Amino acid sequence: MSKVAKSLKMSREGFNGKKNKQGINYWRFFFNARTQESASEKTFFLDFEMLNPWVSPAETLLGFKPRISFTQEDLQYALAGTQSAKELKTENMVQPSYCAVHLGILGESSTVLSKYVCVKNLTFKNKPFEFNCPDFSFSDNKLQGSLSVSEAEKREHPEYLCNVGRCFWDLNYEILNESSQGYSKDGKKWFPSGLQSKFSGKLIFNDVEYLVDPRRSFGYVDRYIGNEFPSTWFHISSSNIKSIISGNQYFDSSVAIQGVFRNKLSLVSKLGELTLYMTADSKKYSSIFDCQQAPEPDEDGDSILHWSASFTNKIWVVDVDIFCKIKDLANRNFELPEGNRKVLNMLSSGSGYGEVKAFKKQKKNVLELVEHVNLSSVICEYGHTEDGSNE
Repeated sequence: MSKVAKSLKMSREGFNGKKNKQGINYWRFFFNARTQESASEKTFFLDFEMLNPWVSPAETLLGFKPRISFTQEDLQYALAGTQSAKELKTENMVQPSYCAVHLGILGESSTVLSKYVCVKNLTFKNKPFEFNCPDFSFSDNKLQGSLSVSEAEKREHPEYLCNVGRCFWDLNYEILNESSQGYSKDGKKWFPSGLQSKFSGKLIFNDVEYLVDPRRSFGYVDRYIGNEFPSTWFHISSSNIKSIISGNQYFDSSVAIQGVFRNKLSLVSKLGELTLYMTADSKKYSSIFDCQQAPEPDEDGDSILHWSASFTNKIWVVDVDIFCKIKDLANRNFELPEGNRKVLNMLSSGSGYGEVKAFKKQKKNVLELVEHVNLSSVICEYGHTEDGSNE
């Protein structure tokens, strides 16, 4: 089986066949788009999520009604992993069971619209691969759909964790650089099936039309499948990469980092001619990492969040530093498969920036700098799973 065929097969995993009653199946798409009037770009995300879908196949069950405002206190909760969910209020304690589509914009004044359906509302096909609902469809190369959330729905269902609005999307995507490697152990699996992807088409979000230019989409696609989320979520990815050494823009390069798995991060990258994999289901490397607020603001006076990571094996040392304005972060809560109001509290941005340095080990503990790149349009995420309240 070819590498691409293996990746495609893995990207279809878990959507039909075994009727899972426990676990998360999460398919994510990121891309940039702009309006016709503006040259400025916004980062969009489109998620498809299956959470314990066969616990309640004919009825959607959401387990809590979470807070959706993002405050400085929320930032500290997410970074420290404290139990911010203890203040969530609910009418019933249930194990969640649903399929959901979320489409939103990352950045300052981030917004998200969501649609929840039961698994029996979906139809699956294998040749060609696609699954459909009356309001949306997903396949290996096309994404279509629409959804809306009214003021009345938001008042009646704060547990939907979304804003009021409506959207329509008609997108094509092509995977340029993929990987079936990432992590697969302990009932968890992550792989960047579209490590570098090209999106095209259009979407309308709250009556504003956005165009997706394949040359500037900087698309990314990945999959997470597991019996639970990692207790700490750490993610970095980008395909907007320029070499500091040569000054050349790398049009065929990409990097993705994901964790935390077994106290380690997974690195999957192609930087020019250099391809590096260090995945957490291997014992042949070590990694250290952190995410914290920078001690000083940036030149504009904005507070900054700093992601740092370092990977080391017998041959290579890879250092990563990514920064993001705190005002550009979105705060989202994801229900955990076990229910009981437990959540993954995640901070997300699509406007990160920073650098990657790759050193090759020489004799006598000498490091040779082989590659040094700048990253832009970086998707950067950090969060913790949190216990809910018994109140």
